[in-house]
Amino acid sequence: MALYDKGEHMNDRILDGLNPEQERAVRHVNGPILIFAGAGSGKTRVIVHRVAYLISQGVSPREILCLTFTNKAAGEMKERLKAIMGRADILPWAGTFHAFGAWLLRQEAHRLGLPSSFVIYDEADQRSLMGKCRRELNINSERGTDASLAWLANYSRDTMKDLTEVAGNYPFNPQPVLELYEKRKRENKAVDFADLLYVPCVLFSHYDDLKQKYRNRFRYILVDEYQDTNTAQYVFLMNLVGDEANICVVGDDDQSIYGWRGANVDNILKFRDDFPNAEVVVLEHNYRSTEEILEAASALIANNQNRAPKRLKSVQGRGKDIVVCEYMDDEKEAGHTAIAIENLIRSGVDPRKIGVFYRVNSLSRVLEEAFVRRRVPYAVYGGMRFYERREVKDLLAYLRILVNPADTEALDRIINVPTRGIGEKTLAALKAFARKKGVPAVNAIEDAVAGRIVKGTGLRGIESFGRVYRELAGRVGMGDVALLLSQIVETTGFDKALKAEVDGEDRLNNVKELIASAKDWWDIGRYLEEKALMSAVDVDAGESISVMTLHMSKGLEFDHVFILGLEEGLLPHARSMDTSREIEEERRLLYVGITRARREVTLSWSRQRTIYGREVYQVPSGFLSELVSG
Repeated sequence: MALYDKGEHMNDRILDGLNPEQERAVRHVNGPILIFAGAGSGKTRVIVHRVAYLISQGVSPREILCLTFTNKAAGEMKERLKAIMGRADILPWAGTFHAFGAWLLRQEAHRLGLPSSFVIYDEADQRSLMGKCRRELNINSERGTDASLAWLANYSRDTMKDLTEVAGNYPFNPQPVLELYEKRKRENKAVDFADLLYVPCVLFSHYDDLKQKYRNRFRYILVDEYQDTNTAQYVFLMNLVGDEANICVVGDDDQSIYGWRGANVDNILKFRDDFPNAEVVVLEHNYRSTEEILEAASALIANNQNRAPKRLKSVQGRGKDIVVCEYMDDEKEAGHTAIAIENLIRSGVDPRKIGVFYRVNSLSRVLEEAFVRRRVPYAVYGGMRFYERREVKDLLAYLRILVNPADTEALDRIINVPTRGIGEKTLAALKAFARKKGVPAVNAIEDAVAGRIVKGTGLRGIESFGRVYRELAGRVGMGDVALLLSQIVETTGFDKALKAEVDGEDRLNNVKELIASAKDWWDIGRYLEEKALMSAVDVDAGESISVMTLHMSKGLEFDHVFILGLEEGLLPHARSMDTSREIEEERRLLYVGITRARREVTLSWSRQRTIYGREVYQVPSGFLSELVSG
């Protein structure tokens, strides 16, 4: 029995339904090929049908390597391939870059002095070991520092840059901690996620036989979302590509939005420099959006200089014009958006076909409150609701303990936030002491310190917390809740602690947004009650609209899309306005958001917005004029 069907019937099945450009990409067998796949142009279909075509032409599935960025994409690829081939036993190696790196390292672990059963540390393991190394070197720091150090180690390896090039503003030299981390990791016979890409690159540079071994094994390589590859992934790939250069990369430079985490859009743009004889296919037929949506998106993205020219054409035909709404303030923007969505749902639109996007997480607070008031079912996609975020819950816990000293849960949450050196044993000793006295633990601190119930760092920690608590308790009632929250942040050093974290700026912005939400609230108890109810809204996630950042929207699609906050400083973001390269990534981000829509897009901006506690007069994003002019 033949391994696979090479007949005309199989070819007809593989090529059926493909447009001319898709068919050209699928039929290309030997040599390098670059496929620019515009938004909604059937990218996954082309990759799957191309693999099937290779197999139908006699290429062994064992010689094909398919690399993706998510397990979901790899799984979908395999399922579609099974359906086309009619068999499940002739699949190529398909998986994420990291999964392939792990597989390769297990084959070659002996070269590293590792057992093939080595452990792979996840983010939590990595942070934990980093913290142990820091403490072993007697370096004290704020909460979040270990996550920041882990990010530094990962970013250095993902970009293949020396630590001195990427090290941030640390109050200590991070180099000794990272060196000890590497040493302990080796002793533990473990690798972390960044190692899964970086270490194979190092091995390839040292062992030519190893490079040749995998070039012989994988003669045909296909890479999805090539615009999102970082330096380590690029080097990894170039080591795998043999003299035949049978590499197919698929991507869209217009959807490269992860530069902040090391992705390099130049990888796809310079593919023809790497492979001058590469075939280039541009997929411009869009099967998702209406012509109006694509015209606006194309007018926008045409302003980017660092891109390959392409213009999407709708297969769906004409539809509704993009709507741009101007509001007096962000409360009205959120309220009208909630009403518009409520009307769509009432007209029979499935909530799951509605997406709401914004550039920064902190914008979700006023939006979520509007949804709760209108009882619009929503779910924050790929993230937490505003009032469930750690820094928000921490500050609300400070308010809770000030209103109710007996709130043990609140005390447990914040007695060591920011870090004061209070461990579980110290906290248990304090609680035991308080129970004997018959008073809440916070009210027993002064006597506990005088009685020296613990020693050293723990004693100093509870003494410090006691001082903070007494100072804050004395300020209750001397201003609105917003003022009290500001005083909590200042007195505890909460802001300084957050600044040390990888995502500290975003968390600080959420803190400022929380403070803004408390303006003109004088009754702490009632304020806390409202926020508790806000957190506890019972929504069936399966029947909800999706709320998310623009970054999270990539790869998704909705009938109706709302994008809020199109103002200078928000989109484009103030942090990304220093260079034309950063502005271009911001423009790509809006382009991605717009092209998620199948039927309707509504963009909005506000003349006045409360940003991090301050009322600010806004101007519309320059991107809006680019859309209109198109």
